[in-house]
Parts: sequence; structure tokens; C-alpha cells
Amino acid sequence: MEEQELELRIDWSHLDLLGHVNNLAIVGYFQAARVMLSEKVGLPVFPGMRVGPIEAATEIQFTKQLHYPGHVRVCTSVAEIKQTSFILSHRIYDDAGDLAARGREVIVCFDFVRQVKIPLPEPVRAALSGYLPSSENSSGPR
Repeated sequence: MEEQELELRIDWSHLDLLGHVNNLAIVGYFQAARVMLSEKVGLPVFPGMRVGPIEAATEIQFTKQLHYPGHVRVCTSVAEIKQTSFILSHRIYDDAGDLAARGREVIVCFDFVRQVKIPLPEPVRAALSGYLPSSENSSGPR
């Protein structure tokens, strides 16, 4: 499986009143990884796009607090590819390499003009398959 890794700096603005990274910042880290992967597989995100990815669901489990200053490493893979959607699996690690959060996102291929979901284009489906676990990836690891 090819896994995407993205390192991000924890910003002071990510902190909540208790001094740790706010839960919404974790969603932002997922978003940064999602946009990066979408661009890699041919579903770029840009203003005015006609067809592109739209988030349908998010699930997060928090396992450790994150603090400023520091960095996070977001590891992203594709858990499943369906007809009109795919599921991303994310893990967020702190500077010590400890798991701080994990989650999944359902991403739908969407026609923003007609306001309907549409089948994933075959080139996108093929590119996404490179991020599946090796046992599910017929072409093997990249």
C-alpha cells in the first residue's frame, strides 16, 4: 500500500481554552491530507469546479492530546473504493511518534452544477487503488 504522509506545524490558533489542540483542528489536519490526496488522484479542489470531491461523513477517535509547539504527521490511505465514493483512513501522530487521533472520511464524487453524486472516473479509481492495502491492490504497492 502507498500511504500518503503530510507533516503540519501545530499553530497557536489551533489551541483551545484548556491549552491543547482543539478537536476542530484535527478536522483541519484531515482536510489538508484529503485535499493533497485528491489532487494526486485527479480530483483537484478549486473555486468554480464542476465535478470534484465532497465530504459526506467524518469519524474521529482521539487517543492523545496534542500541544503547542509541535508538529503532527498525518498518514492517509484509502480504506475502500465504491461506485460514487471512497473512504479515507487517517492517523495523526505527534512529534514523539505517538498516535494522537485516527479517523475515517467518506468522500463522494459530486457534480456541483447538477447537485448529484456521480460515478468515480476510471482514472481516479485506478489512482485511488494505489492507496489501498496491498491485499486489495491488484497492481501491488507503488
